[in-house]
Amino acid sequence: MTIFTTKNRIMFGVYLMYSMRKLQSPFVAESFAFAALALILSVFVSVPSVLSNMLDSSSFYRYFMISFANTEFLVQAVLIATAATFLFFVRNLTFHAILKTHSA
Repeated sequence: MTIFTTKNRIMFGVYLMYSMRKLQSPFVAESFAFAALALILSVFVSVPSVLSNMLDSSSFYRYFMISFANTEFLVQAVLIATAATFLFFVRNLTFHAILKTHSA
C-alpha cells in the first residue's frame, strides 16, 4: 500500500486541476464529440461497403447524394453532426497552429 506524502497529495491536486481545465477547452470537447459521433456512425454504416460501392460508381458526388437521400433520418443526422464537428475541429486545429506559428 502506498502512503501519499504531503508533497504527493499537493501535486496530485495540481495535476487534477490542470487536467480538469484542459478538459474544459473547446478543442478537447470538439475532439471528444467528433470521436464519439464517428464511433456511433461506424456502428450504423459499413465503411468497407461504402468504399467499395463508391469505387464502383461512376460519379462520387451522385453516389453520395443518392446514398444520403436513401438512408434513415438517424444516420443522416449523425452524419451531418459528425461533419459539422469535424469542420469545427479542423478550424480550431488550423487556428491554433497559425496562432502558435505567429506567436513564436
